[in-house]
Amino acid sequence: MTQPRFRYHPDPVATGSAVPTVEACVLCGVARGWRYAGPIYGRQVDVLCLHCIASGEAARTLTGAADFPCMFTDATDVPPDVPFAVVEEVTQRTPGFNSWQQPSWLYHCGDGATFLGPAGYEELRTHPDAMEMIRDDLHRLGWPADQADQMLRRMDRTGEPTAYLFRCLHCGVHLASWAIG
Repeated sequence: MTQPRFRYHPDPVATGSAVPTVEACVLCGVARGWRYAGPIYGRQVDVLCLHCIASGEAARTLTGAADFPCMFTDATDVPPDVPFAVVEEVTQRTPGFNSWQQPSWLYHCGDGATFLGPAGYEELRTHPDAMEMIRDDLHRLGWPADQADQMLRRMDRTGEPTAYLFRCLHCGVHLASWAIG
């Protein structure tokens, strides 16, 4: 069955945010072959299809405390030039991703960046701009250069620490965040 297209998360199957299932979505009742496997900040359900996320039905139906819409990623550190409609699409109509800590989407050029997936040192080596972003973050946190480089070399796509790779939809620069378990 055809899956919906997400501007900010083009391949949720490859990133691990969608996994195979034979069960039907609890919201629409349709067995679509894949269920969402990322975070849900709202009412929890066992099987949620990507179609219900894309349409906004999941955000409307799975409201959390105080009637806040359900979200699939957090909206932290959003630059002021990013329109609210973009933040709403990223948080409420785009599959999120699992992280060792609370995942946060990255933004660039006044828009949401596209999530490419978890990354380790080998994946980061092919994207020096993303590696430099993590290095700069570690330096801001007070890490000496040699320890920051050691941390980068320890990055593991399936272990920890892990980087989360993004790409700007406008200028093509690669961005990355990171987490330790």
